[in-house]
Amino acid sequence: MLDEEAMTGNLDIRLFYMRRIFRIIPVYLLYVIFISLWLNAKQIGLTKYNLVHVLTFTVNFDQKFQWFVAHFWTLSVEEQFYLFWPAILVLFRKNLKIILIILIAYSCLTRVIAYKFPSFELLTLSSFFKYSGSIFVGAFAGVLFFEKPEILKNRLFGSYFAQVIALIVFLMFVYFTEHGMLAIISLPFGNLMISLSAMFLISAYLLPSDKIVFKILNHRAVVHIGVLSYSIYIWQQFFFVGVDFWCLFPYNIVASYLVGLVSYHLWEKPFLKFRKYFSANKLQPEIVNN
Repeated sequence: MLDEEAMTGNLDIRLFYMRRIFRIIPVYLLYVIFISLWLNAKQIGLTKYNLVHVLTFTVNFDQKFQWFVAHFWTLSVEEQFYLFWPAILVLFRKNLKIILIILIAYSCLTRVIAYKFPSFELLTLSSFFKYSGSIFVGAFAGVLFFEKPEILKNRLFGSYFAQVIALIVFLMFVYFTEHGMLAIISLPFGNLMISLSAMFLISAYLLPSDKIVFKILNHRAVVHIGVLSYSIYIWQQFFFVGVDFWCLFPYNIVASYLVGLVSYHLWEKPFLKFRKYFSANKLQPEIVNN
C-alpha cells in the first residue's frame, strides 16, 4: 500500500481488499467445503457454531473450537487486522508509527487483562489484541524501513553476534511463555520480545548479500516452500489427527506438502492472476506468492 501511494499518489482501499480476497479466500473456502463434506463421511464434531466463526473469520473468539478448523484462529487475527489497518493508514498517515506503538502497548496490556480478568475478554477484544501485537510490530518495521531504507544498511543488522543474541532472546521467550516462567515479564512482554527478535532476524537478511544464511533463505527449495506456505497452512490441519495412515508421521508431512502443491497450482494460482487487474499502478504484475 505504501508502494502504491508512492507511485500513484493515492491509496485505493477497494483495490487492496480485492487483492487480499483473491489471495486468501479461494483456498480457504475450498478447505471449508472439503471439511464440511468430510463431516458427512466421518463424524468429526464440526458444528454450525464453529462454521459461523470460520465463515466470519472470528475463530479466535470461538470458545468451543474444533480441531479441523482450529488453526484458522491465526488467519482470523490477520483478517481482523485488515479490517481497520487501511483506514488507519489513510487517517493517521503522518502519525502511523505512534499509532502502532500505542497498539503494541495495548496488546501487551490486554494479555495481562485476559489472564487476570478473563470475563473482560470480549470487552477488551483481547482475543484479537493479545496476538495481533506481532502484526503491529511487523507493520511498524515495514513503515520504518519504507520511510528510511538506509537503516537496513546499519552494521548492527550485519552483526552475527547481534543475530545470535536475537535468536537466544527469541528462544528464551518462546520457552518462558510456553511454560509460564518469569511471568511478570513474559506474560505482558513475551510476545513482544519474540516479535522484535523475529523482526530483527528477518530485517538482517532483507538486503542481498553473499552471506551463507541469505543464500540458504533464497535457495530454490526454501523459496518453493515459501510459495506453498499458505496452501500448506490451510491443509495441514487435516493430516495431523486421526488413525488413518495419512495422519501418521512421516506420511502426514508428505501429504500436507503434496496437497498444498496441487492446491496451489490447480486452484489458487488461477485466482492469483486476477490480482493484477486490481493493481492501482498496473506497472507490473504482483508477485503471486505475497
